[in-house]
Amino acid sequence: MATTLNVTSNYSGVLAGEIFVAAFKKADTINKGLITVIPNVIGSGFLPKIAYTGDISAYACGWDPTGTVAYTEKEVIVKKYQIQHELCKDKFYSTFQSQVQGLFAANNDIPADFQTAILGAIVDNMAAKVDYQIWNGNGTTDQFDGLLRQFATASSGVVLLTASASLSRTNVYAELDRVYASVLPQIEGESDLVWVVSNDVARYASQALSGQGFNTGADKLEPAYAGWPLQSVASLPAKTILVYRVRNIGFLTGLQSDINEVLLSDDQDRLDGNIRTKVVFTGGVGYTYGPEIVAYLA
Repeated sequence: MATTLNVTSNYSGVLAGEIFVAAFKKADTINKGLITVIPNVIGSGFLPKIAYTGDISAYACGWDPTGTVAYTEKEVIVKKYQIQHELCKDKFYSTFQSQVQGLFAANNDIPADFQTAILGAIVDNMAAKVDYQIWNGNGTTDQFDGLLRQFATASSGVVLLTASASLSRTNVYAELDRVYASVLPQIEGESDLVWVVSNDVARYASQALSGQGFNTGADKLEPAYAGWPLQSVASLPAKTILVYRVRNIGFLTGLQSDINEVLLSDDQDRLDGNIRTKVVFTGGVGYTYGPEIVAYLA
């Protein structure tokens, strides 16, 4: 007789936040450390920037303060979102019941119960959705106002470059030169400066280096430019090159907010054979200082 499984799981507040931590860490941009994550934000948050300028002067008794401290902060609205699913339980029985009975004893990748499997699916789904919206969100009710959309506005202050219509392995480094020429010299030595590119740009750069004889072994050649790794993010649209400081852009969320929910219902009494899941979380993205960002966009 097959095992009957009835599960209703409700996670809220901090417990739901722990699931979201796992989800966000699997998002490509966050996993690679290419954005600052600011947790525990409700309603709206602020990305701060402090800049100081001042000259050295000869020592003298007394007090004669000089220099300028400029403090700016940008508000980022954090919205409440949800993801809902309904899945037919019957489609999963053969795999999961075999695992419970030990038929896949050597395969630790197959979850032993529906609850574990569905929570894993929620994490993977959230990671993909969040990563896409960090860059490409269209600012509608159902999506973040993504960073690329923010960069492209007339008042952003971001240095915008139009991508070559014929970007390829033969001209990719010439285009990277164009981007480099627009990077502020004073941020070149910052430890959190990153070059982030779409998959096609990374591929062209690797091909260009291979064509110059830099890759003579079996190991994959990691693309780079002028000493900086070219970090690829799958959710970026083709012909995208971004240069910025990680502390300059942020993903804001409320990991410990009471608003968070992860709900899973497998109610046999419903008689419809379906599992229902619902995730509620908050999120938003923004940047602080446009002139320190170079965006090469199609």
